[in-house]
Amino acid sequence: MEYISCKSALSKSRLPGLNYTFNPYVGCKHGCIYCYVPDVLKLNMDWGREVYIKRNVLNILRREVLYKKPGIVGISTSTDPYQSIEKDLEITRRAIMILNSAGFRISIQTKSPLVLRDLDLMNERFDVGFTITSFNEDFRKKFEPNAPSIDERISALEEISSRGIKTWIFYGPVISGFNDSEDDIKNIVLLASKTKSKIIYDKLNIKPKVIKRMQGINIKEVNFKKLINLCKEHSVKYEPAFRGEPYEH
Repeated sequence: MEYISCKSALSKSRLPGLNYTFNPYVGCKHGCIYCYVPDVLKLNMDWGREVYIKRNVLNILRREVLYKKPGIVGISTSTDPYQSIEKDLEITRRAIMILNSAGFRISIQTKSPLVLRDLDLMNERFDVGFTITSFNEDFRKKFEPNAPSIDERISALEEISSRGIKTWIFYGPVISGFNDSEDDIKNIVLLASKTKSKIIYDKLNIKPKVIKRMQGINIKEVNFKKLINLCKEHSVKYEPAFRGEPYEH
């Protein structure tokens, strides 16, 4: 394990619906080849293999919640907050306890069933989103090689939803020809309907390092009309991850 120091814990968010972001780690072991975080943060590291722990992040967080206005905190936006080392370190869990006690709302996004460990901390101020890009394990192995299985994510989503916690599905990136078939879309929408989850969808964000990792993959524009129509048919709420995507309600 390697540690780094940080200057702040809560960063102002530019993402819709979030006031702050909290990222307990730098890097992500999931190794998703479509991830644009290394480009956005200009990280010079072995993405998918290295994860750095923010040594002082909890002490800083304890100070920041004393003077920052309570709002919605996204956990996390540039790393999965439930890295395998989180099982022992519990940085995300302790951060949730600090934020919850200070009256902040918490929005968790993950691919990991480890989030179930923290169900005892969740209340009406929480929502939990799972990135589910396909029901096809071959897709997961190709594009998300080290991430938890699709079945694990689905089971965890169903469990959290059954406890009355607000849930959502991040269906993205949608890559034309790989996870946008009628079966892909139908499975996602039916799961959302079953768990009363909103669908947040996103296209592939084209960045230099993403293109390099996805060499040989033909990248085409995605049409979200089928998704939108099926969401309407099943009374599933939906919205684009970023402004500029097709959006109807």
